[in-house]
Amino acid sequence: MEKKKNLPLTLTVVTPEKTFPSVECDSIILTVKDNSDGKGGGSYGIKNGHARALMATDKGFVRAKAGDEEVFSLLLGEGFAEVNKNHIIITADIA
Repeated sequence: MEKKKNLPLTLTVVTPEKTFPSVECDSIILTVKDNSDGKGGGSYGIKNGHARALMATDKGFVRAKAGDEEVFSLLLGEGFAEVNKNHIIITADIA
């Protein structure tokens, strides 16, 4: 029996229509909104040990990788992402 890798992050994506099965991964890349002066938005990466955070997400892909393999990819609408103790919950208006 093959041992399961001990992956440090858990990603959960929720929309009004569906809660997607949680995914274990090493890293996550998502699209965040610009701040009020039009800077700071774009692709944003999260890895093990990331500080607790709440951020506005923009339309774009969320991608999760385990090692070199992409284990999850989904095009999302606008929403929010919460990072707390290596668990990322993304709530979006559409997927």
